Amino acid sequence: MMTERELGNELEKARIAYIKPTGSDEAHRLGLLPQNIELPVGMKLYVLHAFDGSVLGFTDAYDTAYGAAVQNELTPVSVH
Repeated sequence: MMTERELGNELEKARIAYIKPTGSDEAHRLGLLPQNIELPVGMKLYVLHAFDGSVLGFTDAYDTAYGAAVQNELTPVSVH
């Protein structure tokens, strides 16, 4: 059984990143959007996160987030 630290080290070596669809409330919580800016109803942002949860970037298209991960030699996975 791996410890949490060992698992983190393995994920870092594998260069795993995850793409998470995010609405307006979550985007504000993450500090991606100023509080006075709202997304149109139903619009999502796709946030690219490092394995540790830190935000690497965001876009309005899944394909763009996926491409950014690959260009930066990360292995993208989706989170729903």
